[in-house]
Amino acid sequence: MFLAIFIIQWAKEDSPVYRPLIQDMRLVDSVKIADVLDQEHIYYYADVKNHMLYVNQEQSELARVALAKIGIVIEYPQITKHTDLNKAYDEFIKQTKAEEENGKVWERPWFFKLVKLVMGATIIIVLIFTVVRPALASIIYDEDEK
Repeated sequence: MFLAIFIIQWAKEDSPVYRPLIQDMRLVDSVKIADVLDQEHIYYYADVKNHMLYVNQEQSELARVALAKIGIVIEYPQITKHTDLNKAYDEFIKQTKAEEENGKVWERPWFFKLVKLVMGATIIIVLIFTVVRPALASIIYDEDEK
């Protein structure tokens, strides 16, 4: 039972999964990007050793939109800077539609949560069949014999 409770709590836990947003921070104005991400309350961390910037996977689209607003369009690993913000936004929308059409299911943010919930449900079902069902059967058959 303890294992089942642990698995259910683990499945409901929202631990952020980070994905790379910018491959080489030396090519962009990192202070400007960090300011935009802070203003939008997007969780990120910078790997100083490898010059990479990672954002929370669930907020990666929001980060790309926020950066497109200031003229920086990111299609990992490429970064395009635009002075015309409308052109930057149009390019971002075009990239987003292409990703939706060609994207893989296991790279979507909801996929890992679904896997965790399926694992939790499987363990609960196994516990029911291996522990609860035999215990109930022994109680019922003991009462019938008495």
